[in-house]
Amino acid sequence: MKNLYIIFLLLTGLFIGISYKIKDDYFYLPYPNAIEYVLVLLLLLVTAVVLIGKKHRRKKLFTGLAAAATLLIVVNSMNYFFEWHPLNLALPFTDSQSFEVSHEPYQWQRATPESAGYDQEEIEQYLKEIGGWERLRGLIVIKEGKVIVEKYQKGATRFSAFNVHSVTKSITSALTGLSIQNGYLESENAYVMPYFSEYQKGGQNLQKKKLTVAHLLSMRGGFTGWDGPQNVEQVIMEEEVSESKLGQEFNYFTGSQMVLSALITKASKTTTKEFAQEKLFKPLGIQCGFWRKVDGYYAGGDETYFTARDLARFGELYLNNGKVNGVQLLDSSWVNKSFTNYTSESKAFRNLDCYQENGYGYSWWLLNYNDKPVYTARGKGGQYILILPEQKTVAVILQEWNLQKDFGKENAYLCQLLSILTKENNQTAYSTAHK
Repeated sequence: MKNLYIIFLLLTGLFIGISYKIKDDYFYLPYPNAIEYVLVLLLLLVTAVVLIGKKHRRKKLFTGLAAAATLLIVVNSMNYFFEWHPLNLALPFTDSQSFEVSHEPYQWQRATPESAGYDQEEIEQYLKEIGGWERLRGLIVIKEGKVIVEKYQKGATRFSAFNVHSVTKSITSALTGLSIQNGYLESENAYVMPYFSEYQKGGQNLQKKKLTVAHLLSMRGGFTGWDGPQNVEQVIMEEEVSESKLGQEFNYFTGSQMVLSALITKASKTTTKEFAQEKLFKPLGIQCGFWRKVDGYYAGGDETYFTARDLARFGELYLNNGKVNGVQLLDSSWVNKSFTNYTSESKAFRNLDCYQENGYGYSWWLLNYNDKPVYTARGKGGQYILILPEQKTVAVILQEWNLQKDFGKENAYLCQLLSILTKENNQTAYSTAHK
């Protein structure tokens, strides 16, 4: 039995090390809580094998179960300490990678679609049809501060928080504006590298010395690498910047917002999460369900979890030009800068059925739908905050990003929603009724 104890001890230690390596380095995996369950199953499989022998079966079973329990306890303790993912995240390989928040999401006033100028029957028919939208989990539409559409499916509720991925970039952009307002940053034209003196050695980073906050916000940092899960040190020390592309060429690069989050942390002398809670979430009356840390900094480009209701409240801030309950929380000039097109042409921009990507602002995508502007924060797997300024409307779409896409079908549902929300006859009737 002594040798068996040693084997289980070594296996448990090895599996803990494997879990740490994968969770710390590969935070972008679709099932962030899968590895511990896979390794527990391996430990239980080893236990089943050793139970074939008839001697000391009870001790063998106890040892195997104790090793599995130890692995789960240690890995989940690391999850909590390192803030890798929510502890109550749904089990891996299921229909949902969400969790239920303990707080009450933002409580919107309600209104019927008809009172907001929409065809009630058309809305109801659309809500029936999107039952076939397999990855859709939440849809909410806000018009002039009231919920007119709210639908959850496949077990999701208003309490369900999902990883909104790159929607986080638009939140980081708002925090950058608030950092400038509060005097922590001089302006968006401030140079980035003086905040990272620990990474400057000799002649390194010569091109990066010209890198500004605005370059990072608008994805014109001149980075030549591919978009991936870089941490701050990797971006600053390893990624190359092209002088000819810096400030000139659009290149979608999540590392830009990772650096912005670190910059906010350094400038404000608090964490990005704490700064966001005090300066943004608390005034809005919302909460971030979970925010992932990457090598000491909260991720600026992805890995935040929000409910649809709370995310819609953030979108309304931009719809109202930075005002919350009549108070100017975010400078209107920052909202205007965020929705300004800094890249009019790029091979990265696409024509997608009913709408076109025609620019990128300060971490917001600029779309054209039937010659109408639509501003969107967008995340991997189909997460959207859609802002329709002419219709005074915000829509939030949350999808289960780890399931297989049917892009054509899903985009058709999105186009149908845009068509409903922008119909001229609806808006004319509504405007006339509210004069």
